[in-house]
Amino acid sequence: MQPHVDLALVGGGSTATSFLAQLIELLDNRVHSQPWRILVFEPSKRLGPGGPYAEDLSTNLLNIPAGKMSAYANDRGHFLRWVNSQSSTLLEQHGVVNTDPAAFLPRPLFGLYLTEVWTTLLQRAARVRIEIKHIPTDVRGISLAPENSDTLLDTPMGQYRARRTVLCNGNLPSTTFPELTSRPGYFNTPYPAIDLARNIPHNAKVAVLGTSLSAIDAIIALKENGHQTPLLAVSRNGRLPSVRTINSGLFPVNAPTLQEITSLADNQGGSLTLQSAFSFIQQRLVAAGGELDWEDVLGQGDHPHDILNKEITASTSKPRVWQNIAISLNEIIEHIWRLLPESEKQIFNSKWRSLWMARRATFPMKNALKIKHYIDANQLRIAAGFVDCQPCKDTGGYTITLNDAQGEVQTHQVQYVVNATSFSTNVSQTDVPLMRSLILQGLAVPDPYGGVRLDFDSGCLINAEDKIVSNISLMGSLAAGTYFWTTSLDVNSRLAYQQAKRIAETVPHLACVEST
Repeated sequence: MQPHVDLALVGGGSTATSFLAQLIELLDNRVHSQPWRILVFEPSKRLGPGGPYAEDLSTNLLNIPAGKMSAYANDRGHFLRWVNSQSSTLLEQHGVVNTDPAAFLPRPLFGLYLTEVWTTLLQRAARVRIEIKHIPTDVRGISLAPENSDTLLDTPMGQYRARRTVLCNGNLPSTTFPELTSRPGYFNTPYPAIDLARNIPHNAKVAVLGTSLSAIDAIIALKENGHQTPLLAVSRNGRLPSVRTINSGLFPVNAPTLQEITSLADNQGGSLTLQSAFSFIQQRLVAAGGELDWEDVLGQGDHPHDILNKEITASTSKPRVWQNIAISLNEIIEHIWRLLPESEKQIFNSKWRSLWMARRATFPMKNALKIKHYIDANQLRIAAGFVDCQPCKDTGGYTITLNDAQGEVQTHQVQYVVNATSFSTNVSQTDVPLMRSLILQGLAVPDPYGGVRLDFDSGCLINAEDKIVSNISLMGSLAAGTYFWTTSLDVNSRLAYQQAKRIAETVPHLACVEST
């Protein structure tokens, strides 16, 4: 058994960095008479970026403007100030020529920023006698000590004991095509994109499964690095994400407040309906000077290429205020979700979630124009009607099966397949040992809307007996069932701050004096 510590943090990526940086900031005005000990379990040697912001091709762009990206929820300009403090050489290496707050900068650059945030938080922690130690391994299981309910963390390096554990263990691998995982020529994720560019021959036939943001990253990574053969990108509906308008600043909107949302629910007996939430959003749209243009909101068109052309035209000629309204919901999105009764959540999940994800998850004009160029140059085809992907037993490679708009079956033979259908939030199907352990023990239970069930107020696990596990909390994509939109750092940094604040308020056992 390893020494007892106060806090175990499982994961060392962006959400974990945001949480720990904000926790140290909250504790930075106190010098503790006894060191407060934190262990960070992260297999990677590099702490801070995690997978999404790891060292990679600079063609991977952030999907949030630089002026709103930050590890600190209460300081949204922190990243942009860091960017403007960097050398021109570093920025040129990442292809950065515009540091305007509305710019969409490379994700690896944000990863460098997170690395520096990590270094800074270590320095601040040392000043107030908070010991932070990196344990370079993964956690395979967590249990509760029978005598006092401390968390016991099982790792290949032994067992560790902590009074409290915070899980920031990142995204689960996609489980969409498990039968293909070990086959040659198959990539279960587009990341790191540099692996695609290095390992797929420029003249190979490639299919990208999915047409979401990660699919766009895969396509651009291949084409920008010299791939010569036309690419095929397929999904069931062939729908690309919405293109972010370049005119968003013309009609700024005020983010709705928690008080507004709770008052709306109170007037309806304590809960919302999808209709009342929509009416509220529509009122905000009109108040901001916008109008409800259903064709623009829904992205209508005859085929994916037509939709993309309309998206580019709309995003260069209109303010598209509805996008600003949707983005502003990030400030209170989890409360809207919480206030919907189960019946309304089920309706949204079955009828509207897919459309919401495609239209809400916007991508930058710079990348939209690249995708259009590939299509116009016959270097890319985007197709709907995806049915299946099967390995070819005799010749190698893969067969992609589609049903076209006329109901006719099409097949395409490719040599390489990139799974860009996004990560999984289905903990019932994952092979990740930690999540399987938590589920099998009953310490965690799957949430029907993704990830595991959490107590809304504390972020702590709810176990199989419907009780709160008060010393194990979770943040990130596996909190989606409770907080809904947990794939965006601006939301996760805010949720991380709330957890950090709760934990900072629960350290009365530490004798401390004000620093001078």
